[in-house]
Amino acid sequence: MNIIESLEWRAAIKQFDPTKKVSQENVEELIKAANLTATSGGFQPFKLIVVSEGELKSKLANHAYGQPQVKDASHVLIFAVQTNIDENIVHEYIDRAADVRKVDKSAFEGYANSMKGYLSSMDSDTRYAWSKNQSYIALGTLLTVAAEMRIDTCPMEGFEPLKFQELLDLESKNLMPVSILPIGYRSENDVHSKDAKVRKTRENFVIELN
Repeated sequence: MNIIESLEWRAAIKQFDPTKKVSQENVEELIKAANLTATSGGFQPFKLIVVSEGELKSKLANHAYGQPQVKDASHVLIFAVQTNIDENIVHEYIDRAADVRKVDKSAFEGYANSMKGYLSSMDSDTRYAWSKNQSYIALGTLLTVAAEMRIDTCPMEGFEPLKFQELLDLESKNLMPVSILPIGYRSENDVHSKDAKVRKTRENFVIELN
């Protein structure tokens, strides 16, 4: 399937069909896609939480201003960033890299020192913003991959992060939700899913410097 055709097909679904479920196989493919996303330094300073249980989705919907996508979608994917980022994130990455690439950790010493310096230059608010930005890269990847798989999505920031954090017991895990992505299949009653996309013209979108 042509990727542009898939992106033209994609819509921010307002009404999901609650009777249609995304297979576990396809959910795993989406998880892999999110995990393969590029992030700054390769650090992945966030986690992906997958919710499929009906009662929990309904409780979450109560803290998403009653938006039906949250309870009616097959699954709700929640991006939650780390709130306790320090130089340990570098050590954890080096441990993984050394194991995956079968080399001694000393091979990454220069890189580790550089990245520790980079992180130490940030205050806590900047680290939070940096982590949030990395999670949005993964969110974008998921939107594209899901469209290729003809799985519907609706990226959302309209929810109460602190309520989600409490309901999912994320504070104990040093995580704060920043965005949510209901996934599933559109209802036939979603009249807006076939609306023409409203986008800038190429002339108003691109600045070419030749």
